[in-house]
Amino acid sequence: MRFAIIDLGTNTFKLLVAQHSGGDPGLRVLHEEEVGVFLGRDGIERGVLAADAMDRGMGALRTLAARAKEFGAERVNAFGTSAMRNARNGAELVARIQAELGILVSIIPGEDEAGLILDGVRQVVTFGAKPALVMDIGGGSTEFILATDKALMWKHSFELGTTRLFERFPAIDPMNMDTQLRMAQHIDAQLEGLWAVMDRHWPATLIGSAGSFDTIAHLVALQRGTPLAPGATTLGFDATEFDALKDRIVVLDRAQRLLLPGMPAHRSDTILPALMLIERVLLHGIQRLEWSSYSLKEGAAARLCGLAPLA
Repeated sequence: MRFAIIDLGTNTFKLLVAQHSGGDPGLRVLHEEEVGVFLGRDGIERGVLAADAMDRGMGALRTLAARAKEFGAERVNAFGTSAMRNARNGAELVARIQAELGILVSIIPGEDEAGLILDGVRQVVTFGAKPALVMDIGGGSTEFILATDKALMWKHSFELGTTRLFERFPAIDPMNMDTQLRMAQHIDAQLEGLWAVMDRHWPATLIGSAGSFDTIAHLVALQRGTPLAPGATTLGFDATEFDALKDRIVVLDRAQRLLLPGMPAHRSDTILPALMLIERVLLHGIQRLEWSSYSLKEGAAARLCGLAPLA
């Protein structure tokens, strides 16, 4: 079976085209692609999708659907996340996608999103007996999952993403200390439920999945002087390496960030609140990080093929 999964995120739309046969132990990835859409821009804090954002989304999805067809996908499964599930006019975009492209979009609850993320991460990251904390930073929400090699212990989706933070705290470029302080206070207040879980279980490792963590992993590797190998799916690094990267980036303005090798244009702004979110989590005693390039779309693919248990 050859199929496509499209993750309709708040910031980016991501395509995975894969193949699975009954005798195969895993997925064969045929093509991956992502497009910066910024579906939540100029509307996410008001609970709406702006008209131009929906137009951008349709254009991107039309491109990705055509690419899926080029690679022979027999079916396309699309998943809407934070921006679409919380917008008062989210159903309007879903209807438009079905009418114009023939794609049925499943808008998934945040808890289901977290479960799919874990199923994706488990494909490439080995968990141990000690709990690890998975973090997936989106534009509209951030998912956290606490798990071991044997069990899913806890999961939650917080409506606290990079686009929400960027619109709530319009950054002076570069971000000044006052903005950093106010953003940190807001993050700490919004994540009180997470802090309680971390204080009970003391996870030793933060596993960052895809999105902003893709960029961070590439930048950390370049900081070491050894770029990531093509097709790399994981990278381990410690909190001191993250701190050095964060300190280097937050003092740069947008033009300077765009000049950084490994910095995609569509993440040059949202990387700032992403770094702030990660820093707040690390302050609760985590010293080790691991990047997973696999996330929601790989989890959805694994479930479709019966390769992952329901979380």
